[in-house]
Parts: sequence; C-alpha cells; structure tokens
Amino acid sequence: MSRLVIAALFVFGLLIVNGSAQDVKDGKAKSDGKGKVTEAPAKKGIKLPTGLPGEVDIHFLNGSTVRMIIHSDQLEIATAYGKLAVPVKDVRAIEFGLHFPEGVEGKIETAIKKLGSSDYRERETATKDLIELAPFSYPAILDASRTKELETAQRAKELVKKLQAVHPKKDLKTGVDDKIVTKNFTIVGRILTTSIKTKTEYFGEVELGLAKMRTLRAVGTVGLDSDVVIDAAKYAAQGQWMDTGFVVDGRSQITINAKGIIDVWPQQGGSYLAGPNGWQYTQRGGGFPGGGGMGQPFYLAGKKITAVNQNQHCGMLIARIGEDGEMFVVGERYEGTPESEGKLYLTIGPSQWNSPSSGTFDVKIARKE
Repeated sequence: MSRLVIAALFVFGLLIVNGSAQDVKDGKAKSDGKGKVTEAPAKKGIKLPTGLPGEVDIHFLNGSTVRMIIHSDQLEIATAYGKLAVPVKDVRAIEFGLHFPEGVEGKIETAIKKLGSSDYRERETATKDLIELAPFSYPAILDASRTKELETAQRAKELVKKLQAVHPKKDLKTGVDDKIVTKNFTIVGRILTTSIKTKTEYFGEVELGLAKMRTLRAVGTVGLDSDVVIDAAKYAAQGQWMDTGFVVDGRSQITINAKGIIDVWPQQGGSYLAGPNGWQYTQRGGGFPGGGGMGQPFYLAGKKITAVNQNQHCGMLIARIGEDGEMFVVGERYEGTPESEGKLYLTIGPSQWNSPSSGTFDVKIARKE
C-alpha cells in the first residue's frame, strides 16, 4: 500500500513539473524555484513598456524634471474644430504653450500700458515688473515693441534684448497653443483644464498648474519614435517643410537616421543622384548611405544654417524645430541634444538646376534615454 502511495505522489509531481515547464514554454508563466509562479518573460522581439500606466516625466520651467503618476482622467482641449475631451491614458507627450499663473496676465497688461506713461517713476516700475514677470511677459513685450507709439516701442525693444540675454530661447514662448501627442494623432489647441492631478513617490498627491510646466512625456510608452518618408517631389523645394509629428523636448538626446537616393535632375537620366548628405558630397566621393564611400562630409551634421541655399544644400536633408526654429543639417545621421523644443520639421535642399526632384528618403527619428 505504501509503495502505491509513493508511486502516486511521484507521478503527481511529474505532472506539476511538466505543466509548469509547458507554461514557461508557451510564454504564460515561470517558476522561481520556490513553488511561486510568476509571469513569464516577454517573447523575443516584443518590447514591453517599462513605465506604469499614467507614469510621466514632467519638465518644469525652472529646469527640473520630476517623474510622476497622472491621476487626472482627461484633458479638455479647445481646438479650431471644437472642444475635445482626451483621456490622459492616450497622451504620449505634451508641449505646453504659454499659460499664465493666476493674476499674472492682468499685471502684465497694466505694466505694458505704463511703459508709455509720462511719469518716470511709473515707467521704471513697469519696466521692473515686466522683468520680474518674465518669461510670461515676453510675448506682450514683443508685441509692444512693434507698436506705433515710438517711446513705448523703444522701451519694449530694450526689454526684449534684456530678456533674450538672460533667458534661454526655449523659455521665451510666444505661442499659447499646446501640442498634445496621442497614440493616434497630434492635437494643436488650448488645454482648458487648469491643473493636472499627480502623485509622486516622496510628496504624495500634488495638483500642478499648467503654467509651471514646459513639457510632459509618458514613460515607457510606444510611439515616441517616428519613422517617416520624405518625398523629394514635394519637399525638395523652397519653403516646403514636412511635419514629422515628433516632439523635441529641449533636454533629451535625439538621433535622426536617413537613407535613400533621390534624383535632383531627373531629366538627365539618373546622372544627378544624391543621398541625404546632399549632391555635392556624393560627387566628392561620399557615396550613398551604406555605400562605404571614401572621404569626409564637407558639411557638419547639426551645423546651424540661416537659409537653405540650393547650391550648397542641393539634395541635403535639413531640419528645424518649431515652425520658426533655427535650421540645422541632418544628412545621413544627426545625434545631439537640441536646445529648442517643439515639433521636428524636415526639408530637402532644392535642386541647384531649378528642376523638380524625385525619389524619397526614409527617416527614423528616435529619443535616446
């Protein structure tokens, strides 16, 4: 009888072991060797999010960054096509426009009016107030510098120079629109929700006003990188910029890799082909992406340029951050930490023979953690 019991227990143990092993093989569960069954690791090739649902990095105007968990359920956003109620769980990133702390907007309006006062003391007080209220006061000062009232415009121009000398460019916002990147599309509008409920590990629950925040970025979510195709037929022309949908936060390192071949003079039967480094570099022995050409690029990736020159930049991939941001060379590969923040736009240097170009570049944009 005892032998039968022992045999039965032995068989039962084999069944348990085989069952656990099969679960691990199927990707369902795994044993820690102590009788505890936990979730199995992800299958090879599948990258799971590292962050918790609702976990974000918030970058503040004072330069600090804090990781928090969002407790608000949704954001109310006013757009040109009506109001939207966007679930926070769908938000991947936010680039905040200008939001005023309570009472600040009225103080700025009063100070701007007093810039043109005939009373010297009022003018000095107004100047001091506007400097103290910066960078929130910058857009109003910029508008005042363009007024037809000469004295007000002159004082405002001096203030503009002072603020530009003291504050980083990315802090001197002029737009009020917020840009909200969701898992499906990007929304441009004004967030009407005045604050966001959050929770931190050390400080507990905190309600944050939007005026304090520069950017918000979800942690461990899919969709922060972008793969785009830029068509030379459309974007290798002066003033034509492609919106990549990728938001640069002004503090993270990014990489932009491009490959492909375009024809900057198609009428010549393929004699004027160029890679993302541009036609001139190709002709100097630079070759095409992945072609192992000899020599060094005559351009520097990341080099800032003031204008796209069809002779210098013919066929070259160029980027800018924001609709009015500084332009810089991308070429085959750019890696760096831009100081500006906003959407990333791409263009291709137009043909130096004033010819429509053809072909495309495949571009991969990624944020390096």
